[in-house]
Amino acid sequence: MYTISSTFDTEDSSNKLHSISTPNGLVCASFANRGLALVSFGLKHSSTDSAFHNISCGFDSGAGYRRSDNPFFGAFIGRVANRIRDGHFKLDGVDYQLVQNNFGHCLHGGAHGYDKIVYNDPKVLPASSDSASPKLKFSYVSPHMEEGFPGEITLSVTYWVEDESAGGALFIEYEAFLTGPDNIDHAIINLTNHSYFNIGNEKTISGTQVTLGTIDSLEVTNTFIPTGKIVPHPLVPADKSTFALGPVDPDIDHCFVFTDVPNISLTDTRSAPLKTMAATFHPVTGINFIGSTTDPAFQFYTGKYVNVAGVYPARAGFCLESSRYVDAVSNDDWKDMMIIGKDKNYGSLTKFSLHY
Repeated sequence: MYTISSTFDTEDSSNKLHSISTPNGLVCASFANRGLALVSFGLKHSSTDSAFHNISCGFDSGAGYRRSDNPFFGAFIGRVANRIRDGHFKLDGVDYQLVQNNFGHCLHGGAHGYDKIVYNDPKVLPASSDSASPKLKFSYVSPHMEEGFPGEITLSVTYWVEDESAGGALFIEYEAFLTGPDNIDHAIINLTNHSYFNIGNEKTISGTQVTLGTIDSLEVTNTFIPTGKIVPHPLVPADKSTFALGPVDPDIDHCFVFTDVPNISLTDTRSAPLKTMAATFHPVTGINFIGSTTDPAFQFYTGKYVNVAGVYPARAGFCLESSRYVDAVSNDDWKDMMIIGKDKNYGSLTKFSLHY
């Protein structure tokens, strides 16, 4: 099922709320035109329940997403997610300087990244099976030198949900092409979704049990820039066993990598198998939430810096941001995973499963 609400944003009628649900009626998700934000992602115990348990941190109306203290709730992030060292990179012999909006680095595409764009309504594609919802395909042409990034990029983000045992799953598919101008041979890109999830019944993620799919992470400086080393994360059990999130610890905001990926230079990973980023469970609600991706890495963030006055405290949610390596463009061994050309496209698939 697919519905549209035009009353989501009283200040901007183009910022609508697009909702889809699984055929079994157990899982629903909704998205806004602004930033393609995942506004809600919910689960019912059974088809006879009257309400969904929403696990996605967000706001009740479009105005909330324009708050200055909105920490990218649910947002589509680009042109390059995470950080670029000193806001600078070199591509095809040309130096490019970006805005330095985080500790002297460029974060999440700059001052006006993809999270702040109001996109056109999606193309509604037929369901791929009897167990799936229609697909919502949002498209955008990112102009050459938008936020300082070279190359015109034509991209799409497609959302849909599918039935699963005792629940369902949300899929997010990214696709991007370099479409101009003629004198630009390559561009850099790294897309993600910046949703915060809380599967418990309190205002924070305390009590959530987590099992990560990898313990390997990018070692970073005190301003979150990779040193070039891949190391076991010191706060994650070495045997990949389950650990609990407490009121304060562990405090994690790092890029975890799948070191067994056979070819990290792939820019279109959609043919690769889905790999588990994290499997989570909350003993009070009984909700299981699993994130998986075809990307070679993901950022796991436990929400230390969330501070939405009067609404969301620190650690209100955790993030699983599927991605390429942070600042890969600055590392000769990693950069090919985020450089596309007119004969080399970008693509990835992320899946979020939700069930009791």
